[in-house]
Amino acid sequence: MLRPLFGSLAACAVGFSSLTATAATDVAAAKPDWKPKRVLIAVFDQMKPEYVDQFNMDNLRKLRDGGVHFAQGYLGHAASETVVSHNVMVSGQFPKNMGWADEVFRDSENLLGKGKNAMWTTGSFTREQFNILVKHAGYPKLADYLHATQPGSKFVVVGEKDYAVEAIAAPSADIAVRFSDRMKDLSKETGCDNLGGQWRGPAGVNVPTYLSEPRCGRFYVNSDKNNDYGTKAAAPSWLYPLDGNRFVPGNDPAHLGGDAWVADVAIAMAEKENWSGMLVTFGGIDKSGHMWGPGKPATILDGPAAQTQLPVVAKFADEQMGRLLDKLKALGQLDETLIVVTADHGAVAGWGNFHGSKAAGVSDNNWYFGDVVNGSGFDKPIPAIKPLIDTGNVAFSYQSTTVNTWLKDTSPAKKQEMAKIMRGLPGVVATYWRDGGRYKLDTATKTASRMTKREHQWWQRHGQELMDTMAAEGSADVVGILGGGTTYSVSGDHGGIGEEEQRIPMFAWSAHIKREKPTTGFRSADILPTVLKAMGIKQTHKTDGKAYTLKFEAK
Repeated sequence: MLRPLFGSLAACAVGFSSLTATAATDVAAAKPDWKPKRVLIAVFDQMKPEYVDQFNMDNLRKLRDGGVHFAQGYLGHAASETVVSHNVMVSGQFPKNMGWADEVFRDSENLLGKGKNAMWTTGSFTREQFNILVKHAGYPKLADYLHATQPGSKFVVVGEKDYAVEAIAAPSADIAVRFSDRMKDLSKETGCDNLGGQWRGPAGVNVPTYLSEPRCGRFYVNSDKNNDYGTKAAAPSWLYPLDGNRFVPGNDPAHLGGDAWVADVAIAMAEKENWSGMLVTFGGIDKSGHMWGPGKPATILDGPAAQTQLPVVAKFADEQMGRLLDKLKALGQLDETLIVVTADHGAVAGWGNFHGSKAAGVSDNNWYFGDVVNGSGFDKPIPAIKPLIDTGNVAFSYQSTTVNTWLKDTSPAKKQEMAKIMRGLPGVVATYWRDGGRYKLDTATKTASRMTKREHQWWQRHGQELMDTMAAEGSADVVGILGGGTTYSVSGDHGGIGEEEQRIPMFAWSAHIKREKPTTGFRSADILPTVLKAMGIKQTHKTDGKAYTLKFEAK
């Protein structure tokens, strides 16, 4: 049964409580010039700051309250999406300067070899395609700095999602481990016949044999579409149902998936690799948030389906972080490690004000319309965007908590014409059109009357700043911002510039750190330069992020 299994895993996490008890001793032993030798960045995909307390995430609470907590931190860029934000953290670049800026990319320079202005979905990029874009943009990443200052050490990455892991890894990570595509070979000779159906195993960059072998061993999990824990039949989860144990642990103790799989891979690499940097991205909260909406669900499920909902998912993710911290402590690595905890975006609960199709399994059609060279089948536009499609000038459109549209005719007049049409779409509170390296507000939109007071105040402070961070040649020509509590895609989503999508947890911890709660609006782009400064590594390339000072206690 599910609950005893969760209980046994929870028992593995309690050891982190002992870390705070020894912190005073560690600080007393610290040298005045102490610098961390390692950095661990832990990303909790789609996590909102309030989850720490709302879902009793005890391990994260200890890190937050015992370290430097940027309580006013926010993502600080658009688009607020997984495939964008993970690379921002390790590059210090705003999306407009990192090579791709959104879920969709127009290749205006034919860098990927499929023709000038070919359209791509970035979530389906191969590792080599991410490599090409990063190398063309010409910036170093965290792995490059660590290689230069600690020769022979490794930068390692682990997570469930291929596009998150590959984006971080490109082009210089030493090891990057994520789930493979879904495999259908169930034969004993060449496939896996012991996992109860279709399956996934470890894949990525330089995957160690201690993870990949034996075939069908610990790091292989069930990923059968028929193993959906009821999410295929229930609303609203049926829009984007589970496929086995990719994002949930499941009930097979020998082949746990989801965030347990991520933690176990990270633990194995911590044991066996000479690592100086590690980025661990936990995807369970994100999957649950997309299916059911962020926050506490209206209906609490029991039995096997409980592991799909946020109260259980968030607590479980926290326990896996506790297990990883306990292992670092046991290995003698924790005392020399700086830990950064964050998320790649927040989330908007939109089922109550939802403008996509509500049919089962239609999430891709809600998100995408148009032709891309690395995908197909996006030919059923949702009714909400029909006024855009009827112009005949849509090359591609991507909908989440924004409507991002790429045009065939990209003249300024056509962009403004489309922005005017976009004003009338349901839930749109502001529209922008791209003018080179910035977005111009379509000033005819009556934004103040369409937003709540709080939404308007946030938009006035941050709207233009955030929009301009994604203003690149390959970015959307016209963007419509949706109001709070509104989505076109799934029950819970992100992508926009509102406070709900932008507020994320942001804190740093070390056994030697001086506890602080700055009021500054720390952003994802600030992570790299701040980590470099804390580790005493000279920054050699300009970043859009700023370096903040983390203070470490002397004797």
